[in-house]
Amino acid sequence: MTSIFFSESSKNIGGQELQLLEQAVGLKAKGYTPYILCRPGSRISQEAYKLGLNVEFVAFRNAIHPPSVLRLANLVRQHKPVAVVCHSSHDANLCSITIHTLAKIGLLKPRPTLIRMRTYQPGPAKAFTYNQMFDQTFTPSQALKDQLLQNTGVLPEKIGVLYPGVDFESIAAAAALGLPPELDARLSDLQQRPVIAHAAMFRVEKGHSFMLQVVKALLPQFPNLLYVAAGEGETRQAIETEALRLGLGKHVVLPGMLNPVAPLIKRADVLVMPSSYEPLGMSQIEALGLGVPVVVSNVGGLPETVQSGVTGYVCPAPHAPGALDAWVQALGVVLAEPQKARDMAALGRQTVLAQFGKQSNIDGLVGTIQTPRLGRS
Repeated sequence: MTSIFFSESSKNIGGQELQLLEQAVGLKAKGYTPYILCRPGSRISQEAYKLGLNVEFVAFRNAIHPPSVLRLANLVRQHKPVAVVCHSSHDANLCSITIHTLAKIGLLKPRPTLIRMRTYQPGPAKAFTYNQMFDQTFTPSQALKDQLLQNTGVLPEKIGVLYPGVDFESIAAAAALGLPPELDARLSDLQQRPVIAHAAMFRVEKGHSFMLQVVKALLPQFPNLLYVAAGEGETRQAIETEALRLGLGKHVVLPGMLNPVAPLIKRADVLVMPSSYEPLGMSQIEALGLGVPVVVSNVGGLPETVQSGVTGYVCPAPHAPGALDAWVQALGVVLAEPQKARDMAALGRQTVLAQFGKQSNIDGLVGTIQTPRLGRS
């Protein structure tokens, strides 16, 4: 039995957590025994159980939380993983510190390969983190890798790009599934059209507040417009309150977390990603895989997935000058010329199928796990 750990300290679930589960399932198919290390009561534990994956609970309160350190140390010595793949800050730091310490005092030999999936870099990159704490860090886009390497002290060979692997066949199958009855009824009402879908965790940088302004500006041209923002997170209540304040109550639907979200995307006229920060983004890739038109921000890795004017539209990010007008214009074109928009999305589908095949992600991860690390104790 060849064990491998995947750690995730977030209690919520979004694209990053779903990608972790895809990786675990992919490695299980290759003969590995994956364990999902996560907080008790987390959403990822629920989804992991559904997929038949092993789950081990660790509190992950902070990087040096003593009970978490002891718990992780026991799990590592019990299961002897060949690699630990870390996905969030608290778990990544705690895993690295614990495993390096065990190796240094002679309680862990050989130590597992430490892999960091870095999907978000809120401030300047610290060289020590990338050079010493992990054997390899993967970013989901060239844009994020370039951001990390702005610190010239970060060793380039320590940073790689690993595009997410997307199970397009499963997404297509899931798109035919049902939606919650109330949402299904609204989407089935042809008087409530067109439909703009937004699938993202509710965080400030995801642009929900900006989209409310866009929706309000589009109403004179599309008076029956419906904006459906699926997801959960810290700003959801504030967005609901803001929508009511703007008089958008009948035009905004917040159905919560939809898993799968593909049925919503498939029934939308366009999917939006109005992020002010986005290392790559997944929803627009899934939408193009389903042949659904997309409009995204010109930030981070989003332009690596959409060719503006060819496979979709790339607009200025919410904080950029002229962003509101640009988004209103782009969405106006998409919604007024649906066949042209679908033709562009069909071309986008061919592009993302080639760029984000699931197997390439799994193969890249396996290659790193199986590559001997110089200096590894």
